[in-house]
Amino acid sequence: ASSLSAFCARAAAHPQPSRRTRSTEAAARTMAMQAAPAARPETAEAKDDLDDDRLGATVFHDDFVELAAKTYHTLHEKHTSNINFEDTSSDMGDVRTVEDAFVLFGLSPDDRTSRREQVKMWKHIESAMRKEIRELTGSGRVECYDRAKALNAALETIRAGFAGLQTTEIERTQDAERGRFETARRKLGRRNHDEERGRLRHQSEEFRSLQNDLVSTQVIERENLEHEILIAAAPPCRHSKRVLELRRAESGLSRLHRYDEAKNVRRMLDKIEGPEIKAHERLQQMRTDALHEKLKNDQLSQGKRMHERLGELKWASQRRAQRFADKERQRVKNLDVDMSQANALDRYRKPELVIHPSALLQKRPGHEATSSTRNGRKLLDSILGKKKDEAVYVSPLCSDHVFERPLSGTHHYDVTSSHYIP
Repeated sequence: ASSLSAFCARAAAHPQPSRRTRSTEAAARTMAMQAAPAARPETAEAKDDLDDDRLGATVFHDDFVELAAKTYHTLHEKHTSNINFEDTSSDMGDVRTVEDAFVLFGLSPDDRTSRREQVKMWKHIESAMRKEIRELTGSGRVECYDRAKALNAALETIRAGFAGLQTTEIERTQDAERGRFETARRKLGRRNHDEERGRLRHQSEEFRSLQNDLVSTQVIERENLEHEILIAAAPPCRHSKRVLELRRAESGLSRLHRYDEAKNVRRMLDKIEGPEIKAHERLQQMRTDALHEKLKNDQLSQGKRMHERLGELKWASQRRAQRFADKERQRVKNLDVDMSQANALDRYRKPELVIHPSALLQKRPGHEATSSTRNGRKLLDSILGKKKDEAVYVSPLCSDHVFERPLSGTHHYDVTSSHYIP
């Protein structure tokens, strides 16, 4: 009983409309929908406005437009485009080529536009021509079919032209990357050539320094030998037994005051000691010459070892330079092959005349930094010295100056002069 009373109370509070009332409301809604075109005199303009309905852009309330324009970049591109899409529908029937389409939208045939703006121009032209073709084919007149056929052929030509613009843009981008790549290749070749010249110059300086050190060392060794010979005490001459006996006899005769006999013994000693002293001097000279000869042979051996060492250093440096050159050559070759393959894939992709491209044409995050199609720019930036976080490469002010040459317009003061102020 309580449940029944509650249901009756709710029914009394919210009475259901009758079947006749519902049918009357439906008829009123139908009449309102039929009268809606009369209430909106701008329906033709709204139908031609393809920014939101035909092109897939989402329509939000006005409070979200400003935020989306800054954050999402999806709303009302008509307000951010450089192309004037107003008042062109009446003239689209006369468009036959892409150049005519560019002139119609206030552009020069040589202007470069983004793919999205090209697609928007194509969608406007296609919508207007399709509408005119439907009107001609629905008019019921025979002569209108020739006009519809001509418009359809022109539409296909324009479509092919807009598709060709995408292909041309891809080819232009690839040509620019190829130009950067060839520029980078030439710069890399010149840099490697300069580095090779610097390596050879540094190698010559190093070899000259080693040879000068060896020469200085050998000069010091010769001077030390001469000094040692000069300050060394001369060894005494060792006479024969006959000379020693005659000396004792001479001394004994002198003590006995037998001077005539001592005189005769001295004459005999002079005849015998002379040759022995000369022989002793020759022996000392032979020993000195042997020391010089030994030092000379040692220095010749040092020279041979230095020659072998310089040859080893030369060939080791040359092999390192050759390996580095081969590595750089192979790296450039790999980059060239990767870029050629990536460019071939881009050329064979079918152009898409839609605002939102498919996954084949969408660029992944980091495409500009890691894509093989940008190998020319990446190689050129790496050769120029562009850092990772730099947006644009800027050459340092001191990079073009040669510090080995004296600065122009400067005066060099003599540090020993009294006018020099440190």
